[in-house]
Amino acid sequence: MKHRAKESLEKEPVFIGKIIKEELVRKNRTVSWLSREIHCDRRNIYDIFTRHCIDTGLLYKLCVALSTNFFAYYTDSLNQEGYVVEDR
Repeated sequence: MKHRAKESLEKEPVFIGKIIKEELVRKNRTVSWLSREIHCDRRNIYDIFTRHCIDTGLLYKLCVALSTNFFAYYTDSLNQEGYVVEDR
């Protein structure tokens, strides 16, 4: 089990920036709109799209702005890897 855990930690389970970009497109919203919603520069939004990991505070703001639980992608990834994820 330790070997599998190490293997899982070495890879990025979720390409969160790509998921955020896809959700923005799916909801027919613009980069300018999202930058206003989370109070940051448009250039930062383009940077977010390239990220494999992201600060939880920023991810929370993105969840609220896009009405999407992006944290669930990480939970789903853990479940697929066979880890038990308990709700609080």
